[in-house]
Amino acid sequence: MKSFQVFGVTQISDSYPNIKYKLTTLQRLLGDQYSEYVMLSTGSVAAKGFFAALDSGLLTLVWRFLVGHIKVFSYSIRNRAESVYVCYPGIVIAVWLGLPFIRKRYPVVFLDAFISLYDTVVMDRKILKESGVLAKILYRLEKRAFEAATVVIVDTPENASYYSKLFGMPSEKFHAMPLCIPPLSVEIDKPKEHTSRHVRCIFVGTLVPLQGIRTIVDAVALLEGEPEIDFVCIGDGQDADYLNSYLARTSNPRLTWHRGHYSTDFILQQIRDADICLGIFGDGPKAQRVLPYKIYYYLTLGMPVVTAMTDTAIRILAECQSLGTKRPFLLVPAGDPQSLVNAIRRLRDNPDERVELGASGAEYFHRVLSASAIEQSLRAMLEPK
Repeated sequence: MKSFQVFGVTQISDSYPNIKYKLTTLQRLLGDQYSEYVMLSTGSVAAKGFFAALDSGLLTLVWRFLVGHIKVFSYSIRNRAESVYVCYPGIVIAVWLGLPFIRKRYPVVFLDAFISLYDTVVMDRKILKESGVLAKILYRLEKRAFEAATVVIVDTPENASYYSKLFGMPSEKFHAMPLCIPPLSVEIDKPKEHTSRHVRCIFVGTLVPLQGIRTIVDAVALLEGEPEIDFVCIGDGQDADYLNSYLARTSNPRLTWHRGHYSTDFILQQIRDADICLGIFGDGPKAQRVLPYKIYYYLTLGMPVVTAMTDTAIRILAECQSLGTKRPFLLVPAGDPQSLVNAIRRLRDNPDERVELGASGAEYFHRVLSASAIEQSLRAMLEPK
């Protein structure tokens, strides 16, 4: 490969680290062949996430995205490269690169799709109606972007299969690769023992439907009479009113809610101070196909995890079996608060199982989801077919 260009209108930050550390790895792999032209959006994207920032009605964000794309388009006309990597959210740039007079300048296009904009906005969060004009425009735009790409990078094999069917494309076009998270300090990374019978459960999330905060709140309500179990929730989002209404009714002193968007260091410390980490519990279709950032952090910190029995989680259990490692988390049916209660009680009463889950989760992370595994995946993607 003679030249490798990166294009993007995005935010490179530890708050959403996937882009930052994938680019760092690509630069290390490619050396002098690597060059980058990335327009940075407002910091609110890193703090709140792309969709939350849009929901805030921030005209500055829209303006910076518009200007950033114009600059990328202008730069792409004046330059060329053998391959180009388009950062998330890059569907407009990918469509542009697919135009005949531009494509000859960039014959190979790697599009980091991360999550589908159409699936998120229309199918999962239902911000737009599926039958609406805007939803149809978004679908066609994203489909055209995927068609223009040589390779579409997604986070799980389940998403790869789903997008292949949703957009009517061959599965070979999609490349599943784990998300990147920041390297942790030695102090944070060192496993911490949690052997007390008084347990602290933590949930971190954007409170969108797939996170299943309603299931967690209902489980908290069922455990109100058990003082040895505390809960900490960190985050805000679409389903926040459900949590807010519960606290307004009960003022449960054993549930602490850090509402808002917090630094990675704060979240990591809160996770380290917990005894049981809660994953996702939504019963919608998108929850079946994802492994959120927080579970990456839970696993690498060696924490015991309870999460829903999704297609992705079941596939991971099968991977563990083939690797000869133990299960990295305890699974419960999605949307079932009583099953979640039973799992929390079980781990409360069995500190040895908590330690075992944490150790096996850390092993799975370092073998399958770590920086070295991602580097290997990137190498495989870049090799000529």
